[in-house]
Amino acid sequence: MKKPFGEHAKLHHVGLVVASISKSAPECEIFEDPVQKVRVAFTQVQNLTLELVEPLGEDSPVRESLNKGSKLLHLCYETEGLDSVIASLKGSEFRCLAQPVPAVAFEGRRIAWTFHPTFGLIELLEKRSAAPAAGRTGSALRGRAGGSRARRG
Repeated sequence: MKKPFGEHAKLHHVGLVVASISKSAPECEIFEDPVQKVRVAFTQVQNLTLELVEPLGEDSPVRESLNKGSKLLHLCYETEGLDSVIASLKGSEFRCLAQPVPAVAFEGRRIAWTFHPTFGLIELLEKRSAAPAAGRTGSALRGRAGGSRARRG
C-alpha cells in the first residue's frame, strides 16, 4: 500500500476533537457545518495544519470521541479525482463511510470519509480546482454547502 489516495495526494491537516473551539483557540475563525454536525476551525503549529472539531449537538458524530477523552480524530489527505480515488479503494481494507458531500470549511469542496482498521478515520478532500467559475466566490460556495461562519462566543 504505497499511495492509496493517488499519486499526488498530500497530507492536508490533522483533525482534533475539542469541547470548545472558542476556549481552545479564541483567535480562530469558526465554521459551522450542519451537514457534518460540527463546528470547525483551523490553526497552524509549526508546518502542520490542525483542524479543531467541536460537536454541534448531542447527536454529533464526534461526540463519542470527545466523551471518551480521545483527541486525535482523523488525518485528512487532499486528493485529485475524489470519485476515482474512492472507486480505487474498493477491494482494499479502506471502507468508504459516506459518499462525498460539500464542506463549509473548504468553500464547498467535497469531502469523503474512509476508515481503515489499522490507520483509523481518514478524510479525503477534493483538490481545489484551478479557478472558481465566473461570478462565484468562496462565500457563494460556502452558502451552497449549507453552513455558515459562526460567531465566537
